[in-house]
Amino acid sequence: MASNTEQQRAALEAYQEAEWLAHRSGLSLDDIVNVTAKFWDVWSNPAVVRNGAATNLFCIQYNLVLGTLGPLVDFRPELKRIVDDLLTYKAIGQFCLTEVGHGLDAARLETIATPTREGKFLLSTPNANAAKYMSPTVPVLGKPCYAIVFARLVVDGTDNGIKAFLVQLNDGHTMSPGIICKRLPYRGNAAPLNHSITSFHQVLLPADSLLSDPRAPKIPRIDFLLSIWRVAVGTLSVGIMAIPALQIAAYITYKYSLRRKVSTPSGSSVSIFSFRTQQLPIFYAVAQAFVFKAFSKFATTQFSNKELDFRVRHGIATCFKTVTIKAALTGQESLSERCGVQGLFNYNHTSLFHANTRGVAIAEGDILVLCIRLASELIQGRYSLPGYKHGGLLAKHADGLLTTYQNIWQGKGRRAHPDFSNMILPQAQTLVSAIGHSMAYNAAVKAGVDQKLLDLYECAVIREDLAWFVGEKLVSYYSFQEQENRAITAAQSGIDGWINGMKVSEAVNVPIVDDAKWAEFVDGLQKAPRYVAQARL
Repeated sequence: MASNTEQQRAALEAYQEAEWLAHRSGLSLDDIVNVTAKFWDVWSNPAVVRNGAATNLFCIQYNLVLGTLGPLVDFRPELKRIVDDLLTYKAIGQFCLTEVGHGLDAARLETIATPTREGKFLLSTPNANAAKYMSPTVPVLGKPCYAIVFARLVVDGTDNGIKAFLVQLNDGHTMSPGIICKRLPYRGNAAPLNHSITSFHQVLLPADSLLSDPRAPKIPRIDFLLSIWRVAVGTLSVGIMAIPALQIAAYITYKYSLRRKVSTPSGSSVSIFSFRTQQLPIFYAVAQAFVFKAFSKFATTQFSNKELDFRVRHGIATCFKTVTIKAALTGQESLSERCGVQGLFNYNHTSLFHANTRGVAIAEGDILVLCIRLASELIQGRYSLPGYKHGGLLAKHADGLLTTYQNIWQGKGRRAHPDFSNMILPQAQTLVSAIGHSMAYNAAVKAGVDQKLLDLYECAVIREDLAWFVGEKLVSYYSFQEQENRAITAAQSGIDGWINGMKVSEAVNVPIVDDAKWAEFVDGLQKAPRYVAQARL
């Protein structure tokens, strides 16, 4: 286990790595504000999954913070200096939304801002549950840290809704007056990051710290969602990061499987890749990576279409994150297992990727909660999503589930009936996954993805909910096994080309992928003290 000093050093290096990612991305403020194709492409680069902590910091600063401040610069010129410093990493940006007691229900946050007679504001944390949670607010590198802090604006005892404030948390050395930061212990197995609990104690803010309309909103929920709209951008962005994570994990496991040999009864040796049990998770991960790449183009194009209902755009982002992150979590775990004991060590990345992806599943919208909201609205017919109806097995799956749950909703007296929560909400993620998988398959077909990969992808989805397909008599238990076997067999000749075609080798620096790297790794390990025989008198 790494020492606390080593973890602290790694946590500090994450900020430097985040700065490197920012410079490497070449993103302009216009790219960030208008979510251009260049902005979306950044998240599919293998470099973004090299260090999960750095990626977290980069995503906060370049999406949440700059994405929120950027549109204001034209009519708030005093923000330009701070925005420029954030773009060039002369300053660090944080996004303080969730609280100890309010994560999924952030719309009920309790941090309070009250105006003073001089037109300024006092920012306060009224109780321990109202402290801001997770944002890495520890002073580092001597760089000032600015945060967008969400608080209730209370004017003469009246709640005017949740507003965004720009607050300087620290100067890179010490916290600003009235602000207390307590660093949380580092997360198990994931890349170290300075997650913190941050509280405010009568912090005096200047009048121009308020970034939102001070008036009480007519529709508080919509006003709140619009104020945090970059979280929806993040929902899609972090989903895209699952693609290189899958690619790299598949590449590592494939290369390891080729070089790892076992003896046969005849005395010869074969690579473990020759076994179907070793092939399955690798082939599925590769197929998912190619299909998700096509899906990302569809999802980002639709999300960037401002003529689409924002609920539809957010729904597509939810479908995308749901299927990609679930595939990454399942795939990384299976691939790590196929590396045997080697898969347990962070230096081989597969288990580390899994730990980092668990955090991503919660970041920018917890997947289950996103699915519950989306499924509820689709079942009630408030709107529909495009791109998933194509007549294939996966489309039948999505349509079949949606129709079933709509009939239950209608038959149970609509949402007020307790059975809506008891029977349907636990299936929300299954429904959203089915729609997302059908969208992904359709996008991949239109993008010209190899049919062998499409067949593999279809098998992977059927395997997830095999009982439904059997119950609908679309497959039998044994016919599916035959279908899966045919798909894997047909793909054998293409796997090496697909692995190399992902172009992730330069991003992989782990010892188990080839003999030379392993030998170099072992040579660099610290040796225990050697026994020295003592001469007898």
